[in-house]
Formats: sequence, C-alpha cells, structure tokens
Amino acid sequence: MAATADIFLECVIHKILCYLSYGQASRMRILSKTWLQAWSTLPNLEFLVEYFEETKIVDAIMETYKENNIPIDKFGFSNCSKFNRRHQVFPLIDKWLDTALQNGARDLVYVDLLYSVRLYPFPISKVLAANSLRELVLKGCNLMHVSSSSGFANCHSLRKLSLSYIILSKNLLQTLLNSCPFIVSFNLDHCSGLVKIELMNLQKIKSVSVSINRNQHVKIQAPTLEHLFYNGYLSGNLVIVGCQNLKSLELSYVKICIGFLHNLISRSQSLEVLKIQYCVGIRQIETSNLVSLEYIGYQIPELKIAKASSQLKHSKIVLHGNNNLDAAWFSKLRKLLSNSAPWSQVLLCFPEYNDIKIKDLQQHHGVASPQMDVLNVNITRSYGECPTFVDALLWSCNPRRLNLSSTVEMITCFVSRLMYMKNLSHSSSERSNHWHSQLKEIKVFDGKNQELQLENHPSVHDKDRPKEGIRYGHMVSWEFIEEALKGYGFPVSFIGIVMACVTSIKANCDNFGYFEGKRRWRTITGDKCSPILYINELMHYNLE
Repeated sequence: MAATADIFLECVIHKILCYLSYGQASRMRILSKTWLQAWSTLPNLEFLVEYFEETKIVDAIMETYKENNIPIDKFGFSNCSKFNRRHQVFPLIDKWLDTALQNGARDLVYVDLLYSVRLYPFPISKVLAANSLRELVLKGCNLMHVSSSSGFANCHSLRKLSLSYIILSKNLLQTLLNSCPFIVSFNLDHCSGLVKIELMNLQKIKSVSVSINRNQHVKIQAPTLEHLFYNGYLSGNLVIVGCQNLKSLELSYVKICIGFLHNLISRSQSLEVLKIQYCVGIRQIETSNLVSLEYIGYQIPELKIAKASSQLKHSKIVLHGNNNLDAAWFSKLRKLLSNSAPWSQVLLCFPEYNDIKIKDLQQHHGVASPQMDVLNVNITRSYGECPTFVDALLWSCNPRRLNLSSTVEMITCFVSRLMYMKNLSHSSSERSNHWHSQLKEIKVFDGKNQELQLENHPSVHDKDRPKEGIRYGHMVSWEFIEEALKGYGFPVSFIGIVMACVTSIKANCDNFGYFEGKRRWRTITGDKCSPILYINELMHYNLE
C-alpha cells in the first residue's frame, strides 16, 4: 500500500512539475526525496546551452534517461554555443535526439538563438521515421543536406509543424508536407531558399501562419483552414483559394492592393475575426459577418465600415502617433472615428505631444462628432503644459470616459486643463456645445500601469454644491484653499493677502506637490515636489 501511495504521489508531482519550466521544476527537487525522484524522471526536458562545458550536464542527464529507459514526452534544446565549438556540439545533439525518440518523445523543439552561419543539420528524415511525433518546432537549422527525391517516411501522427529561419528548398518543403498529411497547425517564418510556397492537399489543416521575405509568393488551398496569419510585403504575393471555412484573418505589415480585402472577405462567408497590423492601403472593410475587428498602425487609415454588423461584439483601434502631430492629424482621426461604427476600444500612443493650432481645427467642424465610450491614451514623455493638445484630443475623439497613462507631470498638466475647461463650461452659457462637455470620468495610470488615486472633487468645480470631505488622494485647486481658509475662520483681509501675495504653501502632510490657481502653479514647499498634492485627512465643510 505504501509503495502504491508513493507511486500515486509521484504521478501527482509529475503533473505539477509539467506546468513549470524546466528551471523552475529543478528548484523543487530540494523539497523532499519524493520531489527529487519526480524531478529525476520528469517527462518534459528543456535545455539551454551557452558554453560547451554545459553540454556535460545535459549529456549526463540524457544518459540517465537512456540507461533507465525513463519515458520522455517533450525534448527541447536551445543552442547558444559559440561558433568555434559547434562542430563538437552537433554530434551530441544527434545523440540526445536519438535518446528522446527511443524513449517515446512526442514533442521536439530545437532553437538556435544565435542564427549563426554554421547551422545545425537537423536529421529530419530520422525524426519523421520515428512516426511518434505530435509536434515539431525548428528554429535556425539547415535542411539542405536532405535530398527531396528520396522522400520522407510518412508521419501520420504529426499535428503541429513550425519552421522558422530554416534553409530549405521548395521541393523539400513540398515533400515534407506531403509526408505529414494530417497537420493541424503549420507555421513558416522567414525561411530562405524558397520562392514559391504552396500549401495544398493538407486534409486536416486548421491554422496557418506565414511570414515571408519580399520576393516570396504564397498560394494556399485548404478547405478546412480556419485561422490565417500573413506577414508579407504585398497582398498580391498571397493567393487564397478554396478557403470558404476561414474564420480568422490577421494581416501584418502588408501593402494591401485595391480590392484585395473586399474579394477575400466576400469569398469567406464564415469570416468572424479580422485583425490588421501596420498595413497600408486600407480603404473599406465589409463587416457584415464580423464579430471582432482590430486595427493597429502608425497611420490613420482611410477606413470606412461598409456595413455595420449586428454581430460585431469587439472592435479595437490602436494608433501610434508620430513626433509631428498637427491639426490635420487630429482632423483625420475625427473623420475616421465619425465614419465608422463606434469602436469598443480606442488606444492612442504618443511618444510626445505638440502644440496644436486650434484655429486649424475649427475649419473641420463640418465633420460629425464621434460617439465614443472609452478613450485610452498613452503618452511617453512630457514637456511642460499641453492645453491645445488636450483640446485637440477631446475634439477629435469626444469620449465619455478617459484612461490616461503617462508621467506624473503629464497627468497633472492634463488634469489641470480638464479642470480649467470644466470650470469654464460651468460659467458659460454654451456649455452643451463645449468640446469637453461629454467627458464624465477620467482615470490615470503611471508608467507601471498602476492606477493613481487622482479624483476631481465637486468642491473644486461647483461652488453651488455642498462641500464634502477632501481626503487623501484628492487634487486640490487654489480656489479650494481660499474656501478652506474661510471655513476655518480666517479674516477676509488675511485671506486676501494670502491669495494675492503668497506663492508657496506648506501643508501638514508627507507628500508635496502643486496647487493649480489663477496664477498658474504654486509650489508647496518640500524637499522634493511631486506634481500631485496629497492632503491627509484635511476636511472642509460648507459653512452656511
């Protein structure tokens, strides 16, 4: 019974260790003898060798597995060895692969992290002949030593094949695919030696990912294909036929020709997910059947959603602004957001910001106002105040909620402008027409995506509303200080002197920052000034 319990416990520990990386699993061996035994017979092996001396450790472990016939489910090897020692490492890799296959390995992974001139001649014929593989992942090796005329043994068990930065020929690739007819997932990433890539007669293929060089062409004919990722230079280099069951399409860094998307989408009635990354030439998208639509890029596309889909549940746009933002850029953004159905997520990323000529924006008031729920903004650097940038941003997007991620200095300038414009809108008879009137909520985050407790309290803006508590984390304006001094009973003459002459205030708290007032920023004294003022448990009540 005790032996049975030990075996059961070891099986459980094996399951736990399989969810960890090999390095993490190795650290668990110190827990007990049972954990040590479980680690010593771990079925998933992953090694990384940088120095030749480290091959001795790998060789000793693989010898133990070979001598004791310990089952291996997955064998992964990452090669970082130096060029001048590779002639010694390659024979060892051959031996380790033999051991892994003899012990029943179903998943093999070989990765050359250096992409050196001297690439490992991977023994593909021997590996496929084992006819036990479920997954084969190769990155940075040479297959040109294999003769395509001799063919390969059929490997009906293989379900996933990934080839990245491999040297091979067109005939060799075709022979390889023909010998593995039941592949479900295939990845081809910047492999050299190929001009025309044809993926045909794959009976079970569901997912294809292809990243090609400029002079390569791809033809795909796969009725069972459901997911396609294509990274290439021209859309004309990609030919898709007989893929009527395609459900997901992702295009990356592609110059899209006129009519390409329309023809592809119209032939793919099952297409539900469309993702476009850093492509140019996007003009119109037919979305009648789409459930999810994403666009990521540096340029604002001339995009118009042809037909709004009642099924469209997720729509996301991510734009990376350049360093020369102007009124024309924001006008183009407003036009994009107005001409398409409301996006469920909008993210704008700016390395910095510029002063925007508001008069130039006013020339585009004929464009309809966008209807946006949430706007996410990420600004990397900040240089002083940004009133016109904030105005242009809100004018072009018109969000109800805003999430801002930036430096604390930028956040302070941003919120300062919003507070000023909201106060202005309260006193203006044209409040409903103001650019900022729709904004109801703002959340701010630091560079680590941690939310900052920055809250605009009603006492800052609305003098007619009852004054409630201002607690730790609230941003305070000079108007509040004037009211607070009145609330604590200071004479009016003294308050007048403070508001007219004082340029700095010392608060009884551990954090120091700035007050926003009519005379721009006033600094609170302290060793280091943060752009956010925190007042700990400072209470102010409206005095009748």
